[in-house]
Amino acid sequence: MKKALTIIALILVLSTSIVAGTLAMYTTTIDNVAEGSVVAKEFTLIKGGTDTFTKDVKIAPSETTSWQFSVKNYDGDVISETAMGLNFAVDVEAEAGKSVIAPLVVTVKNSDGDTVGTVNSSGRIVFNDAFALSPTGQEKTYTVSVNWPGDNNSDINYAGANYGTDVKVSVTGTQQ
Repeated sequence: MKKALTIIALILVLSTSIVAGTLAMYTTTIDNVAEGSVVAKEFTLIKGGTDTFTKDVKIAPSETTSWQFSVKNYDGDVISETAMGLNFAVDVEAEAGKSVIAPLVVTVKNSDGDTVGTVNSSGRIVFNDAFALSPTGQEKTYTVSVNWPGDNNSDINYAGANYGTDVKVSVTGTQQ
């Protein structure tokens, strides 16, 4: 019986050792193998330094008035870090409580003097431009001309305080 107990004890010790060794779990942790972060690029589109628009400018037949406006992709030292598509809309409509001056011709030109849009009487001029990706800030200047060509036969029909035309410019910048 002593021999049997010794053999059982030996088998128990061996099986415990085998089970303990094969079921042991080993773990290793490596902290900060790699690390990174993402920061948003600057996206800057603001009204430029040029804005000569004024309200209630009087105009008569055979006269033209011109205004300039600009947009830029920088604000001080902060420059837009993406290329940008520009979508412009110039709305020409009746001033509140008045009728449009129907003979007016509104034209928009870019800084190269190229006409980018024209509307007669009222409507919307839509055009596109872009800022290329650049390490230096950029500014785009545009000229809006309002011309009353003059027609001796019908000009008198638009005279007086009952007529007025509003010109409003808006721009949307989109990352390219």
